[in-house]
Amino acid sequence: MLRREFLRAAVAAATIAPCVGVREALAQEVVMPSVLWLRRGKDHARIDFATPEGYRAAAYLLRDVQAGFTGSPHPALLRLLAWEQAWLSAYGYTIPFVIHSGCRVASTNSREGGVQNSRHLPNQMGVFRAVDFSTREISAEYLGRLAYLARQGGVGFYNQRDFVHNDVDEKVRAWRGK
Repeated sequence: MLRREFLRAAVAAATIAPCVGVREALAQEVVMPSVLWLRRGKDHARIDFATPEGYRAAAYLLRDVQAGFTGSPHPALLRLLAWEQAWLSAYGYTIPFVIHSGCRVASTNSREGGVQNSRHLPNQMGVFRAVDFSTREISAEYLGRLAYLARQGGVGFYNQRDFVHNDVDEKVRAWRGK
């Protein structure tokens, strides 16, 4: 009797094991957040940039206000911002990112004192890869350290002016600005 129960259990385990492996593999699939809460002046919105409407809303909030130009934010930039917000939210800080600068045309970049090869500048297809932002609740130092933890590109710490620069690039780097 014990032998028969053992064999049944062994056969059951052998047939169930592949299903358990698939279930575990699916459970480990990473789901990246795609919701952002952005504020720019009087405009603010919670958006899902994975939808066409949400992507357009993100582009609008990250536009070059001075030049009246709306570029296309690189998807990796939006994913980085969403990841940072999700991280903060997990620790009780569900707050908007206050946008200082997103896309910049060359004349705006020059007025802002930006570098010549700034990731704020749109490429030939209108895609830009940088954003400057802050929050009222979290210091620029902490936001910068969080961004650097993600290792997605450049992080500028502008603690005196209380904002952080994030860009997405192959090179991970950090600097401190005035």
